[in-house]
Amino acid sequence: MLGVAFAYSDNPKMNYASHAKTHISAESGPSVQFNTTGQTLIVSWHWPPTKRASTQVLATLFGEASAQDYAVLTRDMRAMSASEEMSGGDATETPDLPTQSVTWPGKSDEDGTIRTWIASIITAFRFWRVGRKSSADRILAVYPHRYSLLAGWLIACTSHKPLVVYMHDLFAETLIAKNKLKRAFWKWVDRRVMRNAALVVVPTREFAGHYQKRGVNQTWVLPHCIAKCEPTPLPSFANGLRMTYAGSIYQAHEDSIERLIEGTRDVEGIALTFLAQPHPMLAGQDVQWLDRVSAMATLANSHVLVVALGHETPYPEEVQGCFPSKIVDYLAVGRPILAIVPPGCFVNRYITETGCGISVTSRNPADIRIAIESFKDPQRLKQFAHAARTEARKLDSKYWVGDLTNQLATVERDPTTNSQSSRESHQRSDRARFSQPRPTCEV
Repeated sequence: MLGVAFAYSDNPKMNYASHAKTHISAESGPSVQFNTTGQTLIVSWHWPPTKRASTQVLATLFGEASAQDYAVLTRDMRAMSASEEMSGGDATETPDLPTQSVTWPGKSDEDGTIRTWIASIITAFRFWRVGRKSSADRILAVYPHRYSLLAGWLIACTSHKPLVVYMHDLFAETLIAKNKLKRAFWKWVDRRVMRNAALVVVPTREFAGHYQKRGVNQTWVLPHCIAKCEPTPLPSFANGLRMTYAGSIYQAHEDSIERLIEGTRDVEGIALTFLAQPHPMLAGQDVQWLDRVSAMATLANSHVLVVALGHETPYPEEVQGCFPSKIVDYLAVGRPILAIVPPGCFVNRYITETGCGISVTSRNPADIRIAIESFKDPQRLKQFAHAARTEARKLDSKYWVGDLTNQLATVERDPTTNSQSSRESHQRSDRARFSQPRPTCEV
């Protein structure tokens, strides 16, 4: 539910002119052109106001982007207005960029159905038909979704423009497809996309290292960002230690959630809340599913915020390198983090190196109880909170979208002649130039 939110910029030099969005129907025929001077076309299957963790990440980053630098090609999901993803006042704020929308012909976006598959094929073709006429200098294909990668790659190849790929998650390594032919096809797409990409943008050094092992060396690390930071003083301990986990429960971390519940059972002086949709594992727990504003208020009213990744997961490469987007929400409100994660993963490294909380990497629930006792120390809790606020300042979206724009400007033009780039593998984010001195960003 929660994605990137909240922080402030201390980079006053990075101000971009506001531009009104231009929504153009992709159905008006072959003469349609983008009304934009943007140099990078963002091809994204999911885009705000759709409510997903990945779209919140995109909204926060590109909410600070200039309409002169970026244009967007995405789906028009108004036909699904009754969907929970689009309804209500909790929709993700849409970046103020020229946007061209391709109508989604389906009544549902549910994966695994023949109707969704047919609608996806039709929409991907429409993406290609519209995108190949763009005057942009390069294509930025966003994952998720796999059809973003497919459409972006086809647009880049047929228009002879460089392809840049943004990988919020891994693709082939997390692919679930019972049909062998379908699985083989998408793995082939993944290989071709990575081979032709002039640059692969990833959120962590762990993902960059993973791609390097695959022979993909043209990578650059772009962390999830924060647009507005609103840290508040730690709440009173009068009612004990309040802990909150935010986000849905799914297969990638169910075993760690189970250990969290076991580790907090019968511990005096704590209250654990799950901001999650109902799940059998959460029976008997305090479970709430809130709109974003209410959820952020609940996070701010907590002492410790929890992130969990599983040891027993079908996606080990994903778990090792992923940047759970809830972490930036936690940092934005300036709260310490309890991480229950496997050893060697990004989250473990990040929490340990930044000092913004405690990482428990064992499978023993007793170690979670020991960590909780440490959080009960007011002085240690204040130290963790101070570190969280410090890290939040480093993830300023105004800075990072400017750095991304500079990186994109260096991308070579023709992806078909650049299967391996000489660009340094997973350039470190400590190369950043800030308007004020900052510690190294540990993504």
